[in-house]
Amino acid sequence: MSSKSTKTQLAETLKDMMRTQDLDHITIEELTNRAGVTRNTFYYHFNDIYALLTWVFDQEIGSPMRRHAQFDEWQSAYRLLLTYITDNRDFCIASFHSVGRDLLEQVLYKFAFQLTTSVVDDVDDNLPKQLRDDIGDFFGLAIVAQVTFWLRNGMQESQDRLVQRADIMLRGSIKNAVKNGRDVYGYYEVDPHKSDCD
Repeated sequence: MSSKSTKTQLAETLKDMMRTQDLDHITIEELTNRAGVTRNTFYYHFNDIYALLTWVFDQEIGSPMRRHAQFDEWQSAYRLLLTYITDNRDFCIASFHSVGRDLLEQVLYKFAFQLTTSVVDDVDDNLPKQLRDDIGDFFGLAIVAQVTFWLRNGMQESQDRLVQRADIMLRGSIKNAVKNGRDVYGYYEVDPHKSDCD
């Protein structure tokens, strides 16, 4: 069995187990028995179950987002994420309601930051990096909050409603943030880490 297929087998087994068991109660022994691999094989690839969960998120959310980073419209990338969550509903909700929540939120943040900074770049691709990153951080965290609220409430709202809400937040707001950063605050045109004495 190749390294990739071993990891995939462990990942699929973990996702299957999380449909009926809390992540916090899944042991490596149970996981490897169900996956048909040895404990040594597991530890060859991962330090613990949370490392495996991180790999799952990176492969199934992170990699597709990176492949589609150049979407013409950010809405398409956001829908891709929401569709993944919908298609893997039990797994994502179980992750959210476990100690794996931090890992899920980190992956969501990376995606949301990438998404919002691509919108910032569309507005002005010559911004100081600090201003670009601060705007991406602010609006990215807002999107993570929306997605986690959606998960917490059992994903009852439609994907269309989530995309519409994000569009309301982002349309014009990022352009205004760029303008304020440049015009009102003179945002980091001087290196903020340098003192006047340097």
